Amino acid sequence: MRFQVVVGGKRRHVKLTFGSEHDLRLVSRWRATAAIAAHAGVRDTLEFARLASKRWRYYRRSIATATSLQHFKSIVSREGQAEVSILVLVRADWFARSSIIGLAQCRRTYCHHLIVEFLSVHPGIVGGALPRVRGVGSGLVYGLAELAGILEMPVVWGEATANSAPFYAKTLNARKISDHFFIRGAVLARCRRNFRQKFFGET
Repeated sequence: MRFQVVVGGKRRHVKLTFGSEHDLRLVSRWRATAAIAAHAGVRDTLEFARLASKRWRYYRRSIATATSLQHFKSIVSREGQAEVSILVLVRADWFARSSIIGLAQCRRTYCHHLIVEFLSVHPGIVGGALPRVRGVGSGLVYGLAELAGILEMPVVWGEATANSAPFYAKTLNARKISDHFFIRGAVLARCRRNFRQKFFGET
């Protein structure tokens, strides 16, 4: 799937894909320059990326891990209550610092819900380094909603921090987000529309 982000005022395509062990090695190279390292959001996004990698590797040893949409479907078709780990990535071959600019470590529960355990955007983007890139985090959230819709998952939910709660409130068009969020019903449908229309998503 593809969507568009804004880079220096111009739109550019990125890809939403499933990730693998090789991709985590690329994410481990994410760095923050001295100019943005003190930014609270930058510290958080680097920590979330590290924790996402650690969680994915743990799940690799303990539960099913899907590396594609078809792989995910085949796991669930064999075992209806399987917990399944997925790493969802935003890829941009034009971004000089890394070909991966966003990620979400997620888990499918036995109830067929999607938990967003960690969501992270490249620290250079979070810190506002040039070129300024906008729309990665929201596109990733909307993309997860679209993925949930394709897989007939009724709920996407996750935890928010003090720094991420305003982002989720804005992205989900909510008045306020506390330490958790639930994307379902009309909100899930709106997020899917935003992915396909506002971000020009393509399958």
